[in-house]
Amino acid sequence: MTKQEREERKLQRMKELKQIEDELHASGIKNIAGIDEVGRGPLAGPVYAACVVLPEEFNVPGIDDSKKVSEKQREKLDRLIRESAKSYGIGTATAREIDDLNILNATKLAMHRAIIEVKSKLAEDEKIDMLLVDAVDLKEEGIPEKAIIRGDATCYSIAAASIVAKVARDSYMREMDEKYPGYAFASNKGYGTAAHYEGLRSVGLSPIHRKSFLRKFEASEGSKVGKKQFYAVRTGRVPGIYSTWDECKAQVDGYSGAEYKGFARLSEAEAFVGSEILTAMGTSRSNSSATGNSPSRASVNDGVIAYVDGSYDVATGYYASGAVILTGDEKVELSKLYTDEAGGKLRNVAGEIKGAELAIEYCREHGIDSVTIYHDYMGVGKWADDEWKANLEMTRAYKAYIRKARQSMSIRFIKVKGHSGDRYNDLADALAKAALDK
Repeated sequence: MTKQEREERKLQRMKELKQIEDELHASGIKNIAGIDEVGRGPLAGPVYAACVVLPEEFNVPGIDDSKKVSEKQREKLDRLIRESAKSYGIGTATAREIDDLNILNATKLAMHRAIIEVKSKLAEDEKIDMLLVDAVDLKEEGIPEKAIIRGDATCYSIAAASIVAKVARDSYMREMDEKYPGYAFASNKGYGTAAHYEGLRSVGLSPIHRKSFLRKFEASEGSKVGKKQFYAVRTGRVPGIYSTWDECKAQVDGYSGAEYKGFARLSEAEAFVGSEILTAMGTSRSNSSATGNSPSRASVNDGVIAYVDGSYDVATGYYASGAVILTGDEKVELSKLYTDEAGGKLRNVAGEIKGAELAIEYCREHGIDSVTIYHDYMGVGKWADDEWKANLEMTRAYKAYIRKARQSMSIRFIKVKGHSGDRYNDLADALAKAALDK
């Protein structure tokens, strides 16, 4: 098929899909909203809904059921739809809401939220005159509606909404793949693939899993799913046995070739990591805690631990770094103010980068050849480990600095959740803020 033939087919398809809207516009109906959802079937993640009001003159070939459109084309169409729409809204219902309400009612909740957003964006003297919906009863919205079976494949506005909803949800699930590695969310988007089920067996349930969708699976797996007490890291930043998923995740997230697994029994976790790692942890079967306490961060037995953070003053454009160095029983507090313009684009991230450099310089000056740096902005570790491309002068200089420092020093990076009650992370943040106030 030639390019011209493909374009002609797209144009003909668009005309077919717009028949319903054309008839409604011809009858005097002005603002027609198409609404659709994605994500009713996955085991994890929210259900998303999008509602779109397109101008009558909007004619873009290629819009179709989101499942029939390639990812690259979906993202291109999504931008065109959102930029051209008279109004659009995206609503979600969380995994918890799905469990509490059931998937149908959660879908209606997501659609309600999308409709509310559309109404808020329309001009004061305008309203939704007709709602086109794919076989979900939304009469409680108080808007005239037309239910269309397989609407995403037969109606232009609903197809457009399906694209917006899918692009938004896919983006969210890629973010969740970084936050909760081990389930292949980036590729399966929460659906029940073999890799996803293997992640459930290895790691257990994440906070975004739909428990009501996994009852049969949990029953078939016995007590192995959702009841992990020990997380064993065989290959990661700091191998060992941890009692929480967040601690385990800090060791494996973004680490190439990471090996880790969740276990219900300590003996199984110890067998997985092996005697060499147990020895390095300073523990064994005979003296391991029966309660499953994770190795404390101070148990990193080769070098010191540093917590770093940054802060930025919008009024002055200045930024600052804070660092807490833990070496044995000693705690060293460091901070520094920066007044150059280089950090303006990165703001508090610039301070956190400089905090890492501040900690490394301290180690170098005190003859310390190994440091584990805890940070709350992901890029501090990603740039250092060459996993993120550095586009700015400051991040390029930071990557070069770390590369050179690693010629004579072991430097590891572990991400922690910011402002989550972590004593030393909060202290590093306070030190940076205090430096700005001087």
